[in-house]
Amino acid sequence: MSTRTDYGQLAAKLDYTALGKKLEQLGQREPPRTRKTVADALEPLREQLLALHRKGWSSGQLVEELKAAGVPVSPARFRECLGRWTGSGDRAGKSRGSRRQARALTRQKGPGALPPTASQVARSKGASGDGQSGFRLTQP
Repeated sequence: MSTRTDYGQLAAKLDYTALGKKLEQLGQREPPRTRKTVADALEPLREQLLALHRKGWSSGQLVEELKAAGVPVSPARFRECLGRWTGSGDRAGKSRGSRRQARALTRQKGPGALPPTASQVARSKGASGDGQSGFRLTQP
């Protein structure tokens, strides 16, 4: 069993001015990063990779070349890096469905846009309009 720390004695022994100076110095520096990501490893090659991708090289082809050079990166992670580097990284967290909805709204906002049809409304709210989906049976 470990012994309990007496914080009263610790406080009496502590040099608060020296500790304050040390913490102030730490606040002026960037914290050390112990974990590197693939984006960190590829950062020196960022512009070259983006230029190749703009020329028409697919992300899969670039991943294969990187793997051959000893950089183990998945195609999905590499596409995420490309998206972040090109400025579209804010969309990376959106689901496929919300991207489709955003595209549909963009198309509808154009000149001469039509309001949603009854079938679109029925799909989102249910055929009866009461929020319940499914069939309604009526008695004759």
